[in-house]
Amino acid sequence: MAQTTIEDVAKAAGVSTFTVSRALRGMDHVAPRTREKVLKAAKELNYTVSKAASALASGQTNRIALLSRDRIAGWFMGELLDGLYDVLNPAHYDLMIYRAGSTEERSGFFTNLPANRNADALIITGFSATEQEDKALEQLDMPIVSVNSPDDNFCQGSVAIDDQVSESMLVRYLAAIGHRKFCYIGRKEPLPGSEWGHDDRTTGYRNTIADLNLTDCGIRYIDVTEPRSVRQTVAEILALPERPTALCVWSDHYALAVMHELRCNGVRVPEDISVAGHDGSDVATSIDLTTMAQPAREIGRITAHKALDLISKKTLDEPRTIIQTILTPGGTTRPIAET
Repeated sequence: MAQTTIEDVAKAAGVSTFTVSRALRGMDHVAPRTREKVLKAAKELNYTVSKAASALASGQTNRIALLSRDRIAGWFMGELLDGLYDVLNPAHYDLMIYRAGSTEERSGFFTNLPANRNADALIITGFSATEQEDKALEQLDMPIVSVNSPDDNFCQGSVAIDDQVSESMLVRYLAAIGHRKFCYIGRKEPLPGSEWGHDDRTTGYRNTIADLNLTDCGIRYIDVTEPRSVRQTVAEILALPERPTALCVWSDHYALAVMHELRCNGVRVPEDISVAGHDGSDVATSIDLTTMAQPAREIGRITAHKALDLISKKTLDEPRTIIQTILTPGGTTRPIAET
């Protein structure tokens, strides 16, 4: 059976192919009755618009590219993608995903810049661009929106939480309920000391410990994909001559791994050690974890709106949007009497 063409729809509706194209793409200057006839004919003939043809006609691809440094299967990325989809799908935009989960993947993206040929805008989430990458991004003839990156020099719009303020609030809360001895457990970066990522949560933790004259029992970094890494870190903390009463952990997922290892060592949470995470993920909800919740899905929606506005050459009312996290106390922390 031959595939239905735009000429078939035009003939059935009694209009030109130009009118069919404008009507199906929702463009202006098409009379309501004419648009209705075109849509009816297209439906009866089971005709769908070719995005490639639309791109040639409009100069736009109706696609947005997303470059992520995190696991695509992670909680934040899942929620972010849902938020992006909430906005982009009704606007008839597709989303293309690129991952920079390794040195090779990251280098490949910035060397080839595939989004330059395949998208109308680029969203970058999770890392700062190096000086060389900044220059590459500047050559892209498209809007760029960053998500949770401290470096927004390369973009026209950004959405982020304030990691320093968020972690500081968590430490202040734990201090308010009596804790004086802390440890911070962060994410081990694949390229330590490089421009790979950032951890402003560590900075917020360290500054607040100093401001409140609390005891810092150490900052350690783990890789939850390596069980030995978590096991060794927890063992080192338990062996300290001055054991912390509260652990601030980089994320809820990491906090879950730490709590499992603590309990394997006979340490009760929160009776012996309080544990707090970060993100407000489904993990936090399921285990009643104390955490700082960030609305990842809403961040996705705001990001999508910014990208669409920039594609339409609109001036953003708020180019840089800071999202507040919410302190969510749970059953993994408890007050402690001052000693």
